[in-house]
Amino acid sequence: MGQDGPVDDYLVVYLDSIEKRLPEDLTRTTGCTAPRLPSQGDRGSCTLPSSKKRTNVAVQISEEMRRDVGRSGNAPSVSVVIPSYRGGRFLREAIASVQSQTLDDWEIIIVLDGCEDDLSDIEQNDQRVRIVRQHRRGASIARNVGIARARSELIAFLDDDDRMLPDRLTAQLEAMTDNNVGLCHTNCRVIDENGRPIPFGEATGARRRAIDETGEPERPARAKEAQYRAFLRGDEGLVFVSVMVRKSLIQELGGFNPLLPLGEDLDLVFRIARESKICFLPDVLTEFRRHGDNTWSEATTTREVKLVWMQHVVAAEAHGDAEDLKAARIGLANLLSGRATFSIWRAREAQLRHDYISAAIAFGQALLSSPRGSLRVARRSVQREMLGGHSIVGFIRSRIQARRKALPVVKKSSS
Repeated sequence: MGQDGPVDDYLVVYLDSIEKRLPEDLTRTTGCTAPRLPSQGDRGSCTLPSSKKRTNVAVQISEEMRRDVGRSGNAPSVSVVIPSYRGGRFLREAIASVQSQTLDDWEIIIVLDGCEDDLSDIEQNDQRVRIVRQHRRGASIARNVGIARARSELIAFLDDDDRMLPDRLTAQLEAMTDNNVGLCHTNCRVIDENGRPIPFGEATGARRRAIDETGEPERPARAKEAQYRAFLRGDEGLVFVSVMVRKSLIQELGGFNPLLPLGEDLDLVFRIARESKICFLPDVLTEFRRHGDNTWSEATTTREVKLVWMQHVVAAEAHGDAEDLKAARIGLANLLSGRATFSIWRAREAQLRHDYISAAIAFGQALLSSPRGSLRVARRSVQREMLGGHSIVGFIRSRIQARRKALPVVKKSSS
């Protein structure tokens, strides 16, 4: 897959895979059909590959993977995929963080997605580093290219501006010895442009406890259906740069959707949550960098992310699954915009500095952008930090029960 390979080929392979998985009753229930490539008149100068060419592309991908394995002998324990279109010093820091792992048996596939950085010195000095260059095609296709080139069954993802802590691959490799686990993610901390931790109260990516109607925290669900609904509602979340996942599972689900410029990682996580067990490591093993060039910026709209949720709303309607539909609609209603997300971050940072005026202003900006989602975040923050994870009703009940237990027992005197 050289620099001039057609984007349409990756798109057709993806669409063919999801078309085979689309339920037949989707058309009968909603009137929707499987996604299709644009017609000849809508594609401008693009040429739609024929059915024969589609097959050849799929065969080409498989042959390239087999050739890579044949050339290298034994496959490494883990393949780390790093897509990059920005490059710069952050990319070199990301590579160095992988090279500093306590696990030595790994490879890095760096997909330079329109990036012109010269990394020949790294590639020459470390034979475990492989570089793929291509024209700018977006994160989805860049990651799919990296997955196709990966020689290991276990793939760890990292963005070009983030970092791994030394024990991450070792810890995730141990967790993935459970064959039932399809994806493993870790806790993260936020760092600034200079790599200094940003006070955020708690690390991101932690498992959030759902509150049931009685006010008591629910136990972590084991069933895949309950896990999937927890992600749809937003009760579960992860930072994708902390993920390790099985290559066979990604391929079975069709890889990253190349039609999504944003939210492609969320889309894949939802599909994985529906099909396989997800494991969370509470230790902070990944560093997520906040800076002015983050892809998910304050100006980002939620259009693409809403589209991801709507796909699952439509699928739930097609299957007649009331629980999935309810979960998807809750998550959609509570969705935060990019502007609201960053405003909440600023409010949290101001609160930790005891600058309550700035915190109130920032939270007010979040409310203007995403009222319902921002109130939900505030409610959960109060439940976590002031009520010990309980709802207000559950907190009052627990206090009453504790007070009753503390009361002295009065023994009746016998007359």
